[in-house]
Order: sequence, then structure tokens, then C-alpha cells
Amino acid sequence: MSSSTSRNASLDAEIQQVRQLTRAMIDEYSAWGGKIAIGEIQQGMYDDVLDFLNFRVETADTCLWLLENERVADSLGLSRSLLEHHLLFLLMCRGRKYFRLVDLSGKLTEGQFKVRLREEKQKLKELKQAGHTKCLDVQKYPRGKRHLMYIFEGLNNPEEPDFVVPVHYFQFQQFRPEIMRLDESKYFQYFTRDADTEKALREHRDEATLNYKHYLSYDALLQCLALNDLADEQVVRRIEAHYTFLGKFLHPTHGAARELHEQNNIHYGGTEIGMRQPYSRTAELLASLYVAYILAGLLLEAACLIESAPSRYIRDAGTADLRALAESVDRRFPYFWFLFNDPPLYDRFNYCVSRATNEELEEWGSYKNVPNERVPFNQHIYSHFESSLGSWSNARCGTYASPIR
Repeated sequence: MSSSTSRNASLDAEIQQVRQLTRAMIDEYSAWGGKIAIGEIQQGMYDDVLDFLNFRVETADTCLWLLENERVADSLGLSRSLLEHHLLFLLMCRGRKYFRLVDLSGKLTEGQFKVRLREEKQKLKELKQAGHTKCLDVQKYPRGKRHLMYIFEGLNNPEEPDFVVPVHYFQFQQFRPEIMRLDESKYFQYFTRDADTEKALREHRDEATLNYKHYLSYDALLQCLALNDLADEQVVRRIEAHYTFLGKFLHPTHGAARELHEQNNIHYGGTEIGMRQPYSRTAELLASLYVAYILAGLLLEAACLIESAPSRYIRDAGTADLRALAESVDRRFPYFWFLFNDPPLYDRFNYCVSRATNEELEEWGSYKNVPNERVPFNQHIYSHFESSLGSWSNARCGTYASPIR
């Protein structure tokens, strides 16, 4: 058997294993509802959260269907949507902090803004000492020019201190894109509205725009994740890289799908569905791993939420089988560096070859022992992933063996 034939056989086997595990997670999630034992009180928030997740599992199932029908680029595009829902779901489950903004960009110079920020911090300190505010802190909003960001704790009932409802739970439920984007006065209406009604609708539209911009937009999700200590600077960088890569298959991007095919530099001309050349097995494996990792992240987040529910709401979370499957994704396929897992061996090896000194290598003993924080993420998702599937050797750092041999 030639080396290329052997490699393809290994890739085929790996692809099937990833998809089988993903299918097993979907099947177990479908059965999970019957294992959850409700407490003496049924809390609607948990039903709503699982209803949200039901549709994300449907999307993952669709991605699998696309991959089984050799629609790799379409699966990657749909995975971008799945990733964005994953970020939102993190905040819906654990987003304890939220913020309110005051826009001073058109009112103050940069110097005046800095003075105002110091004054607001002092005022807040005095109010907190007097017990007259629930605001935790005031900071400069990092994703705006001159915005004050007032930070608050999540919503809860004083009579239920063990039950907090994240603000994103409400923001997501209440958001309607048609209110934000469409001016009703420019579309068909049964009745002509008076000036007061039109003004109220404009204010409603402005409020929806503001909420989307600061809570539900992509930039807002990243800011809220950082605010809630759900994503540090390195995790945000990985989110940005994966989000951008997947976005190439969702938004018009020249050559994005072509690059995933075998012999993609050959142009035959004519008309057909996609390309004559098949998708590469590497692309199929990468797309399959995206579905597996995002789905596992969603399921683990849901498991944590149900497990942490007060016993009066949930007597038994029934998550043992679901958790076991979801947690196995990272252990079984550690060579894919996603959002929250540790740097894979290839990234450690590559870092040592390119950056580590002889003294550091001697201190670490092996490239496998490089401290996690020293290994930067590679933004070139596809080409880097392709390289990680090979075997490499280096005189200083030793040998890296393919994870799919």
C-alpha cells in the first residue's frame, strides 16, 4: 500500500470516528430529556434554554447531513452560525455580569473623557461605600471611542439568591431583527399612524438597535464573554480566527470553497455543481471536527446549567452519559485546537522549532512540555491543520508523529 493510500485510509477512518461520536452525542441529547428529574417546582427558564439548544442540535444534525453528502463548504458556513450561537449560549447560561453604556464620543474630547472617567469612578466609590448603588464598576468601553461602561451583577430575586438569570437570556428572547432594521413607515400598513405613534416606534427601533449593538452583535458577544471571565485574551483571539475562517463560507469570499478541493488550481470551465474535483479528506475531517467540538461545547454548557440548578427545580440532572460523550471529544481528537482546549502537540512542536532557545528546550525536556501560555495560535486554520496531520522531525526538537497514523 502506498503512503498516500495509507494516509487516505487513515483519514477516512478518522472522519468516520468523528462523525460517529457526533451522531452519538445527538442521539444521547435526544434521550437526555427523559432522564432529567424535575423538582417540586418547574422553572420555565430551563425549558427555554433547552428549547434554544434543540434547534442548535438540529443545525449540527444538518451539518452532518451536508458532510455525508459531500457539501463541505456549506457545512462550514453553517458551522459559523453554530459557533455564534455557542458564544451566545455561554452568556445565556453563565453571563452573570452585564453593562450599560453612556456614549460621550460626540460630547467630550479624549482629555475631557479621561477626566470624566476619573470623576465617575470616584462617585461610584462613594456611592458603594454608602450602599446606594448596585453598580460594580465603571470603565472605558474597550470597543468604542469614548463610552463609559457601567457594570452590574446579573438579575436575581433577593428571595432566591441561588438562582440568577443572565441578561442575555432576556435580550435574546426580546430581540426582533425586523424592528431594528425595517422602518414600518416605508412598508404596507393597514392604517396611517399618527405622529406620536411614529415617534414611539422610532424610539423602539433605536432601543432595539442599541441592545443588539451592545449585547447580541458579534463584537458585543466578545466583550460580554471577557467581562464575565468566560474568555480571556487568548481565547478571544482563537474565537476571532475560527469565526473569520468559517465566515469565508458564509459570506462571499473569492476562492474559499475552491481551496478545500483536491487539485484546486485546475480550472476545467463549463457548468456543474461545485467542482469536478472532490473535496480533500483534510477538509472533510476539519469540517467534521468543527461540528463535533461546537456541539460538545453546547452540550457541556447545558449539562453544567442543569446540574447547578437548585434542587427545588431539578432533582436529578441525568447528565452522566451526555457529559461522558461530550467530554470525550477533546480527549479523542486533541490535535484540533478550538476555543478552550490546550495547545495540540503540533503547535508545541512548531513553536519549539521556530521560537524556543536551546536553553528552554533543555529546561522543558521535550516540546511536549512547552507551557501553554507560550504557544500562540496560528490564524491560518486550514493550511495549519493540514500540516498538523503529517509527521515531522527536527534535529533540535525531535519527532512529531501524525495523530491519525
